[in-house]
Amino acid sequence: MARIQRWWSDPDRFEWTTQFLTDRGLRRSAQWMMAILSASTALITASSLFALNLPAVTGYALIALFAAFAAVMTAFWLTRWPTRRQSAQAMGVGILFISAWSLVQTDTALAVLGCTATTVTGGYVAFFHNARLLLFNLAVAVATAISVCWRLSIQANLATAVAAFCLIVFLNVSVPLAIAGATRAIGTYAMRSDVDPLTGLLNRRGFTDVVVRRLGNGAPTAGNLVVAMVDLDAFKNLNDSEGHAAGDRALRAVAELLVQEGPPDSAVCRAGGEEFLIAAIGSVEPIAGAVQRVCAHIADLPHRVTASVGISSTELDRIPYNDGMPLIDQLIETADTAMYIAKRNGGNQVHRA
Repeated sequence: MARIQRWWSDPDRFEWTTQFLTDRGLRRSAQWMMAILSASTALITASSLFALNLPAVTGYALIALFAAFAAVMTAFWLTRWPTRRQSAQAMGVGILFISAWSLVQTDTALAVLGCTATTVTGGYVAFFHNARLLLFNLAVAVATAISVCWRLSIQANLATAVAAFCLIVFLNVSVPLAIAGATRAIGTYAMRSDVDPLTGLLNRRGFTDVVVRRLGNGAPTAGNLVVAMVDLDAFKNLNDSEGHAAGDRALRAVAELLVQEGPPDSAVCRAGGEEFLIAAIGSVEPIAGAVQRVCAHIADLPHRVTASVGISSTELDRIPYNDGMPLIDQLIETADTAMYIAKRNGGNQVHRA
C-alpha cells in the first residue's frame, strides 16, 4: 500500500526528463520523433474519414482541418519544446481525441483498433508525467474499449469482443508500465552517474552539468561565477600512516563541511582523489570569504589534514548563454593553477588568481 501511495504521489517528471534529454544531446532527436508522430497521427485520422461516408464538402473540410492541425503540431515540435503545462494539456486533449475518434467510427473493427492508440499517449505520459495523468489515460481507454467492444459483441460474438477488450487493456497497462519502469531505471542511473559514491557529492561530469544548467536557468546578469579548487594537503601521508579507511573518513568529513559551510547555493564536487570543486554565483568577495572560512574549518577537523585552495572568477556577462562549457573548464584550470601556488607556499591557505 505504501508503495502505491509513493507511486501516486510521485511528482511530475517533465522538467527532469527534459533536462536529462538536453544534457545528453537527445532533445532534438525527441523533437523529430514527436514531429513525425504528430504528422502520422493526423494523417491516419484524416484518411479514416473516408470510411465514415460523409458528404463530400464535409469530408474535404475535415481532412483540410486535420492536415492543418498536423502541420501546426509538426512545426511546433520542430521549432520549440513545450512547457510542462502545455505538454500535459496536449496529452489530455490527445487522449480524449483518440476516444472520440474511436467512438464515431462506423466500422467496429476500426473503432477497436483505434482504442490501442492510447498506448502511445500512455507511453508518453509514463515517460514525461505522473501517475494521475497515466490513470486518466487508462480510464478513458477502458471506458472507450467497453463501448466499442460491446458493439463488437453484437456484430460478431461475445468471445471476440472479450478477447479484443483484454488485448486493449493489456496494451494500455503493460506498455506504459514498462516505459515508467525504464524511466525510473534511467533516473537511478543518471543520479548515480553524476554522484561520487564515497562522498555523495557531484562528480566532475555532474558538477559541470549543474553549473551549466544554473547559468542557463535565470542566473543573474550581474555578478560573477566563482570557482574554487580544494586539494587536501598531506593526504597521502594520512593514507600511508593510518590506512585508506581513515582517508575515506577524512574525505567524507571534508565533503560534509564543504556542503554545510561553503558559499550559499554552491555546487560542490569531488573532482577526483583528494580534490574538490566549488562553484557559486554572486559577488566575489563574500564567496571568497566563505571559501577562506572553509579552509580554516578543514584544518580544525580531527583528521590531520589541511587544504590548499585556488580561486578563479569571471563576470557573468562574459559567459556565452548557449555554450558556457569552455569558459567553465578554463575557470577550473585557472583555479587549479592557483591551488598549486597555494600548495607551494606551504599549504593551508587560499590563493586567488
